[in-house]
Amino acid sequence: MTKSPLQRSSLRRRVVLWTTLVVLLTMGAVFVLTRSFLIGQVTDSANAAVEQEIEEFNRFATEAVDPHTGEPFTTSRSLFEAYLSRQIPDDEEAMVGFVDNHMIQMDYSQLGGHHPEPLAYEDPLVAEIVNSPVPSGIWKDVHWAKVTVNQDDMFATVIYSAQDRADVNSNLWWIALISFGGLLASIVMAWLISGQVVAPIRRLQEVASSINNSDLTQRVPVDSDDEIGHLAETFNAMLDRLELAYLEQRQFVDDAGHELRTPITVVRGQLELLPTTPPEERQRSIDLATAELDRMSRMVNDMLTLAIADSGDFVKPESVDLTELTIEIDDKASTISQRAQLLEVAEGTATLDAERITEAVLELFSNALKYSDDSVEIGSTLHGSGTDEVVRFWVRDRGQGVSKERQAELFDRFKRGDQYAARPDGAGLGLSIVKAIAEAHGGRAYIESTTGLGSIFGIEIPTKPQRPKIGDPK
Repeated sequence: MTKSPLQRSSLRRRVVLWTTLVVLLTMGAVFVLTRSFLIGQVTDSANAAVEQEIEEFNRFATEAVDPHTGEPFTTSRSLFEAYLSRQIPDDEEAMVGFVDNHMIQMDYSQLGGHHPEPLAYEDPLVAEIVNSPVPSGIWKDVHWAKVTVNQDDMFATVIYSAQDRADVNSNLWWIALISFGGLLASIVMAWLISGQVVAPIRRLQEVASSINNSDLTQRVPVDSDDEIGHLAETFNAMLDRLELAYLEQRQFVDDAGHELRTPITVVRGQLELLPTTPPEERQRSIDLATAELDRMSRMVNDMLTLAIADSGDFVKPESVDLTELTIEIDDKASTISQRAQLLEVAEGTATLDAERITEAVLELFSNALKYSDDSVEIGSTLHGSGTDEVVRFWVRDRGQGVSKERQAELFDRFKRGDQYAARPDGAGLGLSIVKAIAEAHGGRAYIESTTGLGSIFGIEIPTKPQRPKIGDPK
């Protein structure tokens, strides 16, 4: 899929661009709303002013008397002249009377300020007022209202709002100028803040690009306790796991090569000697080579089993009767050696892979046979209750035991305890397979040993389904 130019740009530029767009849209919306509000205020103020002047004129026409006669006004002219003589209009305001196609108005422009010049009869505004069928209106930037007196005469008041609108536009330009400064400040702040956000990500990228197959020691510096810091910690934890897995894999390959070298050397030696070996000794050479090949085959099968365990698709749990399973394991152990002795049998059910559990216990049993001349005891027991209930399958031998210093690494691949070293017939993978089976069930492999008295090897499995991925930290 083709990426847009925005998607191909750096994260820092995208942050600045989107911040700029958001600020611009916000400023535009504020500018439009502010202008509408201020212009609305100008309009409302002008409308209110003309309405107030008309109300004052109506009140004067109703209540006032002619100062010359002391009686109500009898002509429109005398009414208009008396009213206008008593008024000083506000800035941008004009008042005019229309009598028999003549205009009656006062010239207030001499007073200074923003008083407009008197209206001319030819002014288009006059024609708009006189000819309009409605009592009020807006012509360009002029608000006006009129009232009819004595059927044919009119009194009108006019408010010019052009200056107020100009003041609004002037203020808006200042607002726009200040907003532009704010936009520039927001761009600078976005650039600086995005730089602080992107810097740890760049360091993470640099560390990731510096990692190779021979060096997994690089780590990302953790300088904060925020989301970026947590990301760095998570990335470092991932590198820790990768480094550990790489070291274990390299050690596994080295150990496997070392373990396979011996049988290969023996087989090669026997085959090279075979042509010169006397006929009566040839069968012995063939038997030795075959035994080494069998050992190599077992070693390869064990490594394949561990590879399957590492893949995660290792066990297929189902509900199993623990009593029947324990008895079946004892029957199979008895076919291997008559020294098998069943001591305890758990009663109940558990969700587990019966074949893998059997494989694990028989591996422990075969291991115990090598280092004990006495009977080897087998058993299963239940511990705990509810969701914490576990079943233990265990094997007890009467051998020399394993020192506490070696117990921790006994289940590691290609590791053997002191007592194992005296016997060359194991590759150190059997107990690793037992551990993998236990962990695939969400459990663990364990050892309880006393030097000189023997050992108990076992696996502890939850009776309810708990299947973490192989390799998950416990």
